[in-house]
Amino acid sequence: MHRRRPRRAAGWRLRKRHHGALTLLLLAAAGSVRTAPAAAQPITGPAPSGPASGGPAPSGATPPSASGSAALPSQTPSGAVPVINPPDILPPAPTGSFGLPNPLAPPNALPNGITSAAPTQPPYSLGLRSPGAGITTLQQYDPNAPAILIQPTLSLGETLTDNVFYSASDRTAAAETRLIPGVSVSADTPRLQGVMTAQVEGDAYVPTSSLDQLFANLYANGTGTIVPGYLFVDVQSSIAQGSTLPGLGFINASQLPRGQQTQIYTNLISPYLRESYDGLVDTELRYRFGSTNFGGNTVTTASTLTPSQTNLANGILNEGTFTATTGRDFTRAASRLTIDAASFNSNSTSRNTQFSSYDDLQYQITPAIAALGRIGYQNIQYPFAPSASFAGPTWLVGGRLTFGPNYGYVSLEYGVEQGVYGFTGSALVQLTPTITATASLVQGISSPAQYLQTSLASSTLSPYGGIVDQLSGLPTSLYLTGSGLTNGVYRQHLFNAQITDTIGPNSYTLYGYYSNQTSLTPPITTPTTSLGANLSWNRDIRPDLNGIAALGYSNTANVFTPTTLTVVSGVNTFNASLGVNYIFARSLTGSVLYTFSYQPNGGAVLSGRSGDIVVNSLQLLLTKAF
Repeated sequence: MHRRRPRRAAGWRLRKRHHGALTLLLLAAAGSVRTAPAAAQPITGPAPSGPASGGPAPSGATPPSASGSAALPSQTPSGAVPVINPPDILPPAPTGSFGLPNPLAPPNALPNGITSAAPTQPPYSLGLRSPGAGITTLQQYDPNAPAILIQPTLSLGETLTDNVFYSASDRTAAAETRLIPGVSVSADTPRLQGVMTAQVEGDAYVPTSSLDQLFANLYANGTGTIVPGYLFVDVQSSIAQGSTLPGLGFINASQLPRGQQTQIYTNLISPYLRESYDGLVDTELRYRFGSTNFGGNTVTTASTLTPSQTNLANGILNEGTFTATTGRDFTRAASRLTIDAASFNSNSTSRNTQFSSYDDLQYQITPAIAALGRIGYQNIQYPFAPSASFAGPTWLVGGRLTFGPNYGYVSLEYGVEQGVYGFTGSALVQLTPTITATASLVQGISSPAQYLQTSLASSTLSPYGGIVDQLSGLPTSLYLTGSGLTNGVYRQHLFNAQITDTIGPNSYTLYGYYSNQTSLTPPITTPTTSLGANLSWNRDIRPDLNGIAALGYSNTANVFTPTTLTVVSGVNTFNASLGVNYIFARSLTGSVLYTFSYQPNGGAVLSGRSGDIVVNSLQLLLTKAF
């Protein structure tokens, strides 16, 4: 079991190479953080299941953890390897539409020979998670590290592209010069555990300057202790690129022309009070304030009531939640009562108020079989989208089959959540000592802006730099690419799955998703369905050299386009990448990354005219740590 080392007052010192002025950048960039789930907190032991772990337990739809059935037990694949080099910095934030690890992560930003500690409770338990249980700081790899590590970086790169306008015709080649200052922050003190990885990028294009741009990527997650044992606060922040264009699949939106990008700013702060009563009842009273803002291209595709709503609208969330669970003395039967009231204020059809009161139940019939259920009431009101409003009972019934502490489980329930009938469930199965399969299935009603906040609230940073769901470990959706970013409200069924394997220095990850979104705001169209898969191969060639190859495909049917306001029957997207990262010296890394994307008939989405879109790009990057 990993033991946290004691902190002294002197533990707040920074490493000598860190400059104190960067603390201002940390504050301006939006906050502290909280990283990988308890199931990913590192100790020496069996080899990890692969660096591409990630995946979304989608939000907006009721988070799978709400039913107590979507959390996953820790894995213990066989084959221990010694710790070679603990990571010096956090990996850069993901850049795609899903929280898959950034392919430009240098070898010294990834753990080597370290895996997860055993969780203090089964992840699918209805009990309250420990504050900060999902955080993996750099200090946990190195017991002698200072309590606060701030590592600034500066990257200089050149990108060569043969279709810089992402066009089906008039292909234009261009060279892009990139300047990218960044910072990695890890804090591990008695009162604060958190991480932040952030970059600000400035791009200058030749021969055209019309695409010159400045944008940022950031992920931060932290937990602060105000009164030990009683009062805590969680802070989470994300800056990422998205697009109002539908059907992009795994394409990195920051590589689109500036007029097709949307900068997404999502922030959450959540103070909460804990109290326990003699092992019988554990309670939590939580307030959550969240904001979602958009910049860049905000022209949306859909469902507006007034002309002012043709652009993406910002949103503010205010939510209060009371939770009471059975305590540690209950082993066979467990209960979790949730009372929640929320208001999402937005100048768009996504404005809503919600009230929910329900009780999740779990009864252990045998050590391997448990009965699961939920009963309660929900009242959801969308004043500008009456079809999305619902008032009535919410219920789930199902069960969970456990294969043993080292072999995983399958959990499935059927019922009504937010007025939507369907299945909710999750699974983790250890197929072989090195191969693990993970899946999550949820349904519900949400808008893209609120989906972003719910998704961020349940996310964490994996040791490999992916933004993943705290309980399932699947990559978090930074936005749903099927419909793109809109103001609409959707009835959603969301499924995600992942298979990982590790063989020596090689790790393989196959991630897939399926979503069905039915618009509940005018114009009502045929449901948009989207599915995709991404296969990645990572190899630790040497301690100072790693490589990655990836191949992805997605298909989206019945998408509403922002340019012609018509429905396109189907969009296919293919993508591939191949890259290496090499450490020339301890503080200097070189990276080469080739990417390819292909959209048959992609011009129909952009301009309403048929035409294939093919883009090849080559990135050359040098990164210096200070």
